Amino acid sequence: MIEWSKTAYKVVSKPFVNAAVSLGITSNQITLFNHFITLTLGCYAFSRGSYLWGLIGLVTCLINGFLDYLDGDVARQTSGNTSLGIWLDSGFDVVIQNAVMAAIGIGCFRMGMPLFILLIFMISNSASNFVSFNYNAKFGFDSDKGNELFREFMDRKGGWINAFLKNLIDPTSNYFGLCFFTYRYWIALGILCGIMPLFFICFTAISTFKWLVMYGLYAMHLRGDHNLHVLNALAMLDDERQEFYDSRNKSL
Repeated sequence: MIEWSKTAYKVVSKPFVNAAVSLGITSNQITLFNHFITLTLGCYAFSRGSYLWGLIGLVTCLINGFLDYLDGDVARQTSGNTSLGIWLDSGFDVVIQNAVMAAIGIGCFRMGMPLFILLIFMISNSASNFVSFNYNAKFGFDSDKGNELFREFMDRKGGWINAFLKNLIDPTSNYFGLCFFTYRYWIALGILCGIMPLFFICFTAISTFKWLVMYGLYAMHLRGDHNLHVLNALAMLDDERQEFYDSRNKSL
C-alpha cells in the first residue's frame, strides 16, 4: 500500500533530487541534516505545548518525511546507498520517533494532561519497540512494508477478529490499520484540531492494548499454540517451525 505522502512526494521530488545531485549533496548529508532539524526544531516546537508551536512541529515532521524520501532517491541516483547510510537512516528513525513522542508528551503535560499518562506512554512505546523488533526479526515483518505473505494467509479466513488482528500486527496492510494503529495521523489531527492532549491519551491506550496483544500472541507462538488462525499465520513465517517449510513446499 502506497501512502498519500509518497504519492505527493513523487509529484514534486524530481527538481529537488536533480538539484541535490548537481550540487554534490550526498544522501548521508541529507540524512544527518534531516535528523538534526527534527531533533532540535521539531522536538522543541512540540514540547512548547501551544497551538502555534504544534503547527511548527507538524511542518517540521512533514519536512522530515520529505527529506527521508529524498535521501533514498539521491542515494539511488549516485550509487550512494551505503551500509553507513542505511545504518544512519534506520538507527536514527528510532531515536527520532522516541524523541518526538516524548516532546509531544511534554507539550501535552504543559497543556494540562496528567503526568502519569506520559509515563504510561513511555513504557508502552518502549514495549512496542521491543515487540516490533522481535516480530521483524522472527517473522520477517518490515516496519514500512509489513508482510504480504502474512496478509494473504490472514485473509484466507474471514471474521472481524482475524481482520482486526491483521491490522493490529501489520498496520500497513490498509488505511484503517495505518490510521488507527500508528501515531502519525493521530498527531496531525490532534494538533490541527487543538486537542492533542485528548488524542495523546487515546493513542496511549491503543498503543498499550496493541503491545499487550502482540506480546501475548508472541508468547503463545513460542509455546506452540495453534488455537487461533493468527498463530498459524505466524508459525508459517517462522523458519524455526515445521509450518514454515510445509508452506514453502506447497508453494513450489
